[in-house]
Amino acid sequence: MLAAEKSVAVPHELMERVFEARRQSDALFNLVRANALYERPIPERHRIIFYLGHLEAFDWNLLKGSLFGLKSAHPEFDRLFAFGIDPVGGGLPTDRPSDWPAVDVVRDYVRNIRNHLDAKLEKGSLEPDFRTNFRTDDRTDNGFSLRTLLNVAIEHRLMHVETLSYMLHQLPLDTKVRPRAQKAVSPNIGGRQSHTGCSRCLPAP
Repeated sequence: MLAAEKSVAVPHELMERVFEARRQSDALFNLVRANALYERPIPERHRIIFYLGHLEAFDWNLLKGSLFGLKSAHPEFDRLFAFGIDPVGGGLPTDRPSDWPAVDVVRDYVRNIRNHLDAKLEKGSLEPDFRTNFRTDDRTDNGFSLRTLLNVAIEHRLMHVETLSYMLHQLPLDTKVRPRAQKAVSPNIGGRQSHTGCSRCLPAP
């Protein structure tokens, strides 16, 4: 495993694709009113709240250990949002809204993951003279390069953008916000601006 203090060199173009994929998923979550995030528009699928945490949990579980040596602040959420709540007896999901964390708690989880990962990724992306001992095409201890892992993260997120798009079509109109009413905000939560110049990105949902 790479030590926590090791650094990476990440191409600017690759970081832009990461931010653009986030922008697309964030825009969909921002269409849904907070109380409707616990709805399950399609009986066979998870509640929307699962996907709110799942995208970042996937990125975190993919990158945190094998690349950065980061320790999780919320391992139970890492597992919950990786797999969801299994249905009993192999039937349709039977979990209740009360089985899931509060929306604000999930958003904090998402924010913290983005801040931790971006701090590592952006440093190598933005400082051309930054002395790094791990390049984008070097292989991690799981046998994959950073470039491959980030592309997996991007494609995974975009796959769920498609899933969420048709899921949200099943929601009643009064559970959604008109896109033009969404407030334009900074690309990163917590007031930390993205140094990649991705001014069109939205914050974590």
